[in-house]
Amino acid sequence: MDANKYRTAYDKAQAVQHEVWTELCQHLEHAPDAQLLSDYTATLVYTLDKDRREEALRLLRGQLYSRQLRDTGRVESWFTDCGARMGQDIEGFVANARQQYVQAGLAEEQRAETEAKQKAGRGRFRIRPASAFAPERAAYLVQPYLPRGMVSILGGVSAAGKTSLALDVCARLTRGAAFAPDTPPQPPATVLYLTAENDPNKVLRPRAEAMGADLDRLYFQDGASYSMGDEELAALCRVYRPALLVFDPIQSYLGQGVQMNRAEQVRPLLDHLGALAKELDMAVLLISHMSKPGPGVCSALDRLLGSSDFRNAARSILIAGRDPEHPEVRVVAHAKNSLGQPGESQRYRICPQGTVAYDGPCTLTADAIIREAGTPATGNGRPSAALANAIEALEKQLSFVGWVEAGEVYRLCAERDISIPTMRRARVALGLKVLRVGMQPNQKNYWYRPELTESTVCAEVKNLNQQLKLSG
Repeated sequence: MDANKYRTAYDKAQAVQHEVWTELCQHLEHAPDAQLLSDYTATLVYTLDKDRREEALRLLRGQLYSRQLRDTGRVESWFTDCGARMGQDIEGFVANARQQYVQAGLAEEQRAETEAKQKAGRGRFRIRPASAFAPERAAYLVQPYLPRGMVSILGGVSAAGKTSLALDVCARLTRGAAFAPDTPPQPPATVLYLTAENDPNKVLRPRAEAMGADLDRLYFQDGASYSMGDEELAALCRVYRPALLVFDPIQSYLGQGVQMNRAEQVRPLLDHLGALAKELDMAVLLISHMSKPGPGVCSALDRLLGSSDFRNAARSILIAGRDPEHPEVRVVAHAKNSLGQPGESQRYRICPQGTVAYDGPCTLTADAIIREAGTPATGNGRPSAALANAIEALEKQLSFVGWVEAGEVYRLCAERDISIPTMRRARVALGLKVLRVGMQPNQKNYWYRPELTESTVCAEVKNLNQQLKLSG
């Protein structure tokens, strides 16, 4: 073959390679998820030169990862299987692959046409007889506590460990761990945890890591908060496809001007959130604080903050509190389940490292565990408003860490107009211990939760001081 013919053949082969590569790139970008690891994709990859096949497989893995699909680890076995079947009957393999590709394209066109008709029909009355609706069983992310495609609430009294409990659930989901000895493990899932109350660097990341979370599957917000009705948040969820979306607490994510006690303002947000949860088959968990008991208000559900639309819209409501007879033990009770029987109440403890340890089921109800135990009271048996305010402020200072420098507490007293004697009574009410570090006149005092050990607090204080010296 002379040079001109060789050049012509080479140029023709390169043109074919370029055409196949372009077709592969367009296919991977626009194909439905189910068509990424298809026989048609394999025919395109095998048509390429050997030195470009690995590049094509990397492109395929990237597309699977960007769509949050769980098939990235199957690429090698899928490609090997296709190669073996192609070696047995390459012509039949290619013909079947193209036929499947055409059928998938027609099905996608039909789906798009149906969706367009549904959009065009909006505005009309959309009713059908009950017989036209196919019965479906409720699916759970954590059975029977967190249903998929629906909104749930986790409420609780101060210091019940609501955030620790929610973060532990997130950690277990990201690593695919079982929630009970008799339940099977599930595939690892992506979780989006939005909180405005805890620092992701100082609090959330260390606690999640101690809980064994897959940190590449657990996402925290970085910067300003979203609101529940943000289209940007909805678009984010459609990209990352989280199995669980957490808002901690509710009032931080209502949006500007929305009052949580106004049903006409709250309900549209909940309807939007419920529709998004159903669209993505995603569980949504709202963390709620609870009001102090008042005249005629003693039910756990009635004490959830905000409009009654929150508890009406939620299909499942969990309440966290303490065992009245053993205040050091926390309990989470299933107060509402619109889909079936409520689950058993579960005892748990917050460990020194911030992790959660479950101690098994119990019979305590939601109403029983929210009654305040061991709190100094006024003459009428209820804690004074000033003391209750001090306890709540001190609990926020303790946060996940479980300890705080006394000087920070006293500065908080000045900011909140709380007297120091009242704050010291709040320390006694919470059973906090005191750790003294150093010698006078440079001695510092730290208040810490009774479940922590003095050695643990000393180590954490020392580590924090070393970090401050390095950053300085």
